[in-house]
Amino acid sequence: MNRKIIIAIIFIFGILSSCTKNFEDMNIDPKHPLEVNGSVLFTNAQVEIADQISSTNVNRNIWKLMAQYWTERSYTDEANWNIVNRRISDNMFRTYMAVMKDLEDAKSIISKEDAFYDNEKANKKNRIAIIDLTEVFVWQRLVDMFGDIPYSEALDIENYTPKYDDAATIYQDLITRATADVTAIDVTEGSFGSADLIYGGNTNNWLKFGYSLLVKLGIGIADGPLAALGQSTVESAYDKVFTSADDNAFFPYQASLPYVNPLYTDLVASGRHDFIIANTLFDAMDSINDPRIDLYFSDTDNPPLDYGYSGGSYSSGMHYNPVIAAPDYHGFFMTYDEVLFYLAEAAARNWSVGNTADIYFNEAVTASILAWGGSTDDATTLLTTHPYSWYVGGWKDAIGTQAWISMYTRGFIGYTFFRRLDYPAFNMPPSPPEGVTVIPTRFTYPINEQTLNAANYQAAATAIGGDKLTTHLFWDIN
Repeated sequence: MNRKIIIAIIFIFGILSSCTKNFEDMNIDPKHPLEVNGSVLFTNAQVEIADQISSTNVNRNIWKLMAQYWTERSYTDEANWNIVNRRISDNMFRTYMAVMKDLEDAKSIISKEDAFYDNEKANKKNRIAIIDLTEVFVWQRLVDMFGDIPYSEALDIENYTPKYDDAATIYQDLITRATADVTAIDVTEGSFGSADLIYGGNTNNWLKFGYSLLVKLGIGIADGPLAALGQSTVESAYDKVFTSADDNAFFPYQASLPYVNPLYTDLVASGRHDFIIANTLFDAMDSINDPRIDLYFSDTDNPPLDYGYSGGSYSSGMHYNPVIAAPDYHGFFMTYDEVLFYLAEAAARNWSVGNTADIYFNEAVTASILAWGGSTDDATTLLTTHPYSWYVGGWKDAIGTQAWISMYTRGFIGYTFFRRLDYPAFNMPPSPPEGVTVIPTRFTYPINEQTLNAANYQAAATAIGGDKLTTHLFWDIN
């Protein structure tokens, strides 16, 4: 064969080889990767959780109304416990399940990462543990909202009709998971770094968060069939929890869009002027001359509004302090004063947690007052005139009332303290749903579950004693 022809053939094959060497890469869109980085999913999940917790949008979060901190001046459906018209249960359930899927995907992606050196392995292990603690935090909220929920099969995208797991069994598994997570965290190594918007990847802070979460889980089951587990969980974790407000798990919202606190969006940017301070909260604080009145509220010369009732112009009512409507007002995951109230409750139950109930109670109230800009003198005055022993209903009255007051802006936590301890006294609104004659103790299941997962929904409703607002959860035996 002619030498020139041979050279030409070799040259052509060389061109074809170079053209096809990275041929698959030409089909990859770098702007739409096939797999998202696990850290990105974790960051996004933190944002979604914080937004859901912080929001006071009546379509997705009405816990400030359920806790009777606020009421509505004009549109009073939600303050009268109508959660069906706006499908609030559906929106909450869907949001948290989407968050959980992000977290589970993040955990799966990170678990597949290569890690050759000891510090890389520890960092990887830390990130997986932190993700799992975040999942446990969200799962507990869902159980405490509804009772039995889809859990073991909930995140299987191929299963459109997941079964509902027993709430008590879920709690047991959450404690097992959180215990494993705190054991796995190596505080000598890092984790997510700046991708962690709460603690900046500080593993020591996450370890304290994990133990504080275990205390919260244990207190959550202090009554009912798992009381012994609750006690052992708290007693094994209490001395490793938050030790000051510096440990608070806050979400750092920013002063400019798009990363602003949803409270700013709901209360300011939306132009909505409907939320008024409820008499339930103001009367409880006014009766003890609580120094946080002027820190919580504005226009205190105006009266609060009776819970659930409409009436008056917006300008004539008592309002929230505008500080909470600032775009960069922080979001709450868990705080020092919250944990102190859990420890006060544990001590009141005669569990071994290092201090007496009155000491933890005093520390919790003081921490709350300081967090709101009050002084130690303010706290001393309140605790001198209305000490732990002053409350006529005993320790449940003292801790229930003051924890509820302190959790202002954290409606779900305040509402849950009330449900567990039955203090303080809540008010009945004028137009509750038909057949509801007492304060609700849970949310009814999402309407979508009733239609799209009917068999499992019916089984769950039967198992908990009926899908009603007033059905008691397994830990609510009072």
